[in-house]
Amino acid sequence: MRVTLLRSITAASLLALAGCSTDSSSSGSGTMTAGTLTVGSDLTYPPYAYLDGKTPAGFDPDISRALAKASGLKPTFVDTRFEQLIAGLGTGHFDVIASDLYITDARKKQVDFIPYFTTGNSIVVQASGGYRPTVVTDLCGKSVAVIKGGQIVEKLRGEASGQCKAKGEKAVDVREFGTDPEGTQALLSGQVDAQVTDGAVAKAAADKTNGRLTISSKSLIYPVQSGLAVKRGDTALKKTLTTALDELKRDGTYAELLKKYNLGQAEGS
Repeated sequence: MRVTLLRSITAASLLALAGCSTDSSSSGSGTMTAGTLTVGSDLTYPPYAYLDGKTPAGFDPDISRALAKASGLKPTFVDTRFEQLIAGLGTGHFDVIASDLYITDARKKQVDFIPYFTTGNSIVVQASGGYRPTVVTDLCGKSVAVIKGGQIVEKLRGEASGQCKAKGEKAVDVREFGTDPEGTQALLSGQVDAQVTDGAVAKAAADKTNGRLTISSKSLIYPVQSGLAVKRGDTALKKTLTTALDELKRDGTYAELLKKYNLGQAEGS
C-alpha cells in the first residue's frame, strides 16, 4: 500500500508540474498563451483600428505588432466592440486592450494603464448645412451621435449639459451608437445634428465622405491621454509592455507611428 500511495503521489506531482510548465507565467511575459500577445481592439474605428481586407490595420494594430516584436511575442487580434473591451479583458478574451481607450478615473479602477499617446474630440457636422458648433455649449439642445461606452458620453451628458442648463438652455441630446461609423451614417442621413468623436477619427470620416462632412470645432475638446490596458494587478504583462514601449521610443518607431497618424506623445514620455 505504501508503494502504491507513493506512486500515486509521484504521478500527481508530475501532472501538477506538467500543468505548471504550460502556464503563460513561465514565459515571463504575463500573457495568457506563452509566446503570443492577444490584443483586443475595435476594428471599426479608423484610423486607430480597422480591417484592410481581413488584415487589422491602423495605429493600434501597428503599435501592437511593434510591441509584440520587441517583446519576442506573436500578435493576434480579437475584434471587439468598444463598449465590451474592458469586460472582455476581465474575462480573459485577450491580454491587452489597444483601442484608443481614454484614461479615466473610473477605468483606472477596472484596469491598469500604460499611457501611449494623447488625443481629444472634435465636432463633425454636415458641410452643406449652416450649423457650425465650435465648442460643446454650441451643442445645447442638439442631437449628437457618439460611440457607446465612450468617455464622451459622460462628458456631454454631465459637464456639457450642466453648462447648457446653467445658461437656461436644453441639455445635449446624446445618441449612442454601437460603432463610430454608425454614428457617422446617422449624421449623413440627417438623423442627428452633429457627431462628437476622437479628433483623428473625425478627420478620417470627413476625408472619406468627400466633403459631405466637415470638422467645425477649432481645437480638441476634452484633451486626454489614451492607454494600453491590462488586467488590474497584472504586473508581469504591464512590465513587458512598458519595457517594449521604452524600446520603441529609443529606436524611433514610436515617434514614426505618432507622426504617421498625426497623434501627440503621451505626457511624461
